[in-house]
Amino acid sequence: MARKRTATTTCLMNKWDVVLLRYPFTDLVATKIRPALVISPNSSSAGEDFMVIAITSNIFGSGAFDIVIQMDDPEFDATGLHFPSKIKIDKIFTLKKTLASRVLGKLGPALRVKVENQLRNFFELAPYQPPLTRS
Repeated sequence: MARKRTATTTCLMNKWDVVLLRYPFTDLVATKIRPALVISPNSSSAGEDFMVIAITSNIFGSGAFDIVIQMDDPEFDATGLHFPSKIKIDKIFTLKKTLASRVLGKLGPALRVKVENQLRNFFELAPYQPPLTRS
């Protein structure tokens, strides 16, 4: 018997977008709808996969690399999130783009810097040094 094909769609995403996606549980059997932060570069948009960082509304018990976004943060509204949330820097996934259902919003410049800094801390990378310009 032939397997029935179903159409899949992919929402258009860019780096720093907050998206709603179906997170697979570690057993890869069930999924749960949750927000995530896209960290794949825009130049990788041609592939089938993308990289995200988990976002949770459980802001209590933050880990060393977590970034809490409160509703009074000046950039909160742009994220499209509905509750105070935590970006869990140590929860990075590569997933199929078809798991993303829609873009909720985008991270603002100050939050992007916090994420970049925490990624450097998590991966134990040296702080960013802009290239020297020669005159």
